[in-house]
Amino acid sequence: MKREVWEELREAARCFGFDLDRRRLGLFERYADLLLGYREANVVGVRDLRTLVRKHFVDSLSCLLVEGVRRAGLIADVGSGGGLPGVPVKIVRSGAGVVLIEATSRKCVFLRRVVEELGLEGVEVENGRAEELARRDDLRGLFDAVLVRAVAELPVVAEYSVPFLREGGVLVAMKGRISGEELTAGALAATELGAGLEEVREVPEVPGVFEGMERRLVVIRKMGVTPARYPRRAGVPRKRPLGVTGGS
Repeated sequence: MKREVWEELREAARCFGFDLDRRRLGLFERYADLLLGYREANVVGVRDLRTLVRKHFVDSLSCLLVEGVRRAGLIADVGSGGGLPGVPVKIVRSGAGVVLIEATSRKCVFLRRVVEELGLEGVEVENGRAEELARRDDLRGLFDAVLVRAVAELPVVAEYSVPFLREGGVLVAMKGRISGEELTAGALAATELGAGLEEVREVPEVPGVFEGMERRLVVIRKMGVTPARYPRRAGVPRKRPLGVTGGS
């Protein structure tokens, strides 16, 4: 069964436009063992290998459909959790620098273990809230791409993430269903932050592997300087999201 699962991952990667060689598949296998075996924190909500690969690994790799991610030299994964999507992207884009941003210290312990055991060079783990880390001079305006998976609604994701981007960089918010209202609010929030909504890309299904899962990549491009007042202090973006009446 394991062999079939890894062939499914390889087939999904081909459908997304790239190939996984034996070395990369080996890294994914070791990473899966770490995720499924870790008990000190809830880093992933499944215990079955096939579900892990289909629901989390394939989904994570889908963000490489965005050219700005494929070309990025420095990538941030905001709200990384167990390293998804940042670690799968790093395995494929081995030459890119990746910073895994996670607020929960126990998850950061796991992330550092993953980096060490997989021998991932050019990966850093930052323990803290995005609202606070985005104000640090060494992180603000630094990244070519920011990836966010299953964190919050789009206006909140934008405020967490756009300040990390350099001008011209892209935020990729990985979403399932998204309403017109959320997209409109996200676009308004992006404008306030010096960015703009660029596209909403449907993730193609992979027959027998990644199907029946409605997935979209919302791409926001930074076009100017984010005003110094953003992000607002911890907790405020969720309580009063930008782009929503009374939110700013």
